[in-house]
Amino acid sequence: MLPYVYQVAKYDPADRDQHGHHACTEDTTSDHGPVETAYLQAVAAFAEDSGVDQLAIREPQLGGFARFGLEPPVDGYGLAGLFPAGPAGFHDGALVPIDVGLELVRAMLRDNGAWCRLEAEGEFTVHVGWDQYLYLSSSRPCEATLTRTRALGLFTQRLDASPYDFAPEDPAYVQRPADAGFWTRLGWTVSAHRATFLEETFALNASRWHRLSRDNIKTVRSRLTPRAQLSVWPDLLTDVDTAVAALPDEGLGPVRWVVRAV
Repeated sequence: MLPYVYQVAKYDPADRDQHGHHACTEDTTSDHGPVETAYLQAVAAFAEDSGVDQLAIREPQLGGFARFGLEPPVDGYGLAGLFPAGPAGFHDGALVPIDVGLELVRAMLRDNGAWCRLEAEGEFTVHVGWDQYLYLSSSRPCEATLTRTRALGLFTQRLDASPYDFAPEDPAYVQRPADAGFWTRLGWTVSAHRATFLEETFALNASRWHRLSRDNIKTVRSRLTPRAQLSVWPDLLTDVDTAVAALPDEGLGPVRWVVRAV
């Protein structure tokens, strides 16, 4: 955890009521104008003061079918033109220069559908929260940047930690890597059962499915997104009656329907 953590927002802390809620008339969406620009200038200044010129994307998320944002969705989730390889470049661990990082912050401020943590390990983090709250952490106090941020019309508050710091749901859960042993065992499974499905989750709510066979497993492996989460599933049942009979009598059961184009 970095020692200097700041909340940056357009809301004046003096406008809070006795319950800690803001009693001001500031909009909770981006103005797509000067205030948004001030946020981006603050992020750029904190990054420069922290000695950072690139950021890593962590725990990327894409909007699903249900959206609860205040702004209308946009095509491409705000990622259009940011990655040479297209949206596939938006994956965990991808390194981006500061200018691309700022565009990702813009997309998050506008609630375009893409969200991630932007971090330089041990040096700097950027987390965008609800209602135009920004959380910046640094290994340095960034006192000059705090003064500059206030001059931009934004308000800063020192915190102990960002509420968006990563914390696994189950701290005891250890996810195994897709190492040589994993692929050897998966190859044996495919050979024994002829076909198996591999789910490639490259961002929350965004995944691709690959039907593995002995002929294509190496090709599929070479095309996977870096640091994607992989899940192995049994092959699909082609007999609908058998599939329905296999569902549990109570509770929920997973169902995946695949339509093959001809």
